[in-house]
Amino acid sequence: MGSSASIICTVVSKQDAVVLLKQANQIDQYIEECDDDWSNFMARKDCSYAPNSVKNIQEYTAAFNQLVKKVPKQLQDIGEIKIVCLMHSADGGMPHTRPPNLICYPMMNLSQTTFIHELCHLHQRKFPEVWSTIFHSLGWKPWDDMLPSSLESHRRYNPDTIDSPLWIRDKWVPIPIFRNVMNPVLNEVDIWFYHVEERYHVKTVPEELAIEMIPSSAYEHPREITAYIISEPDKYRGTPEYKVLRSYIDI
Repeated sequence: MGSSASIICTVVSKQDAVVLLKQANQIDQYIEECDDDWSNFMARKDCSYAPNSVKNIQEYTAAFNQLVKKVPKQLQDIGEIKIVCLMHSADGGMPHTRPPNLICYPMMNLSQTTFIHELCHLHQRKFPEVWSTIFHSLGWKPWDDMLPSSLESHRRYNPDTIDSPLWIRDKWVPIPIFRNVMNPVLNEVDIWFYHVEERYHVKTVPEELAIEMIPSSAYEHPREITAYIISEPDKYRGTPEYKVLRSYIDI
């Protein structure tokens, strides 16, 4: 992390996006995973993950490459990034990433904060050993055990964490759960916390995990927590998590 390589962003055409998304799904099988799970299938029944046309590709490409200038240098070694424009309904309208190097925008968005947040997810996927070290420094480690079926059957899948969805800190595993389990809606999710030793869950953030100012949705995964802090560092300068990240990344 932190090599001299630089980021190059390219906004791709609709035709190229078709090929890139097919390749991404061969790697992460995200769409198939969602289709095979009742809750996630129902939550996405009105979502189209097809690529959308992009006008002014060259102008957008230039604009995204301007955003690169404010990316922390330790994240600059990611290399080429492909920007894909999707239909507005894709993943409930939320920007997300797909392997190996796609940032997907259901609506084109030139927010610096959003760009760095999604770039963090690409970097986390490309350099898992680096991020495993960072997550361990923050008290997190992967959790490979089984959730109770009552929780697993209502867990919302996330394309940014689909390859390693469950992590544990201080005996707590956070889980994104659909608010209405009978009629799941992609953007209506609460984070529950499962205590792995006593085998119960709570719907409020345990004191051991609480981070000042962090949005509740961030607790889903250490990838999300760190992406929020790195993309909006001024909000979190007083937190212990910021100080740990600052020892790895110039934020």
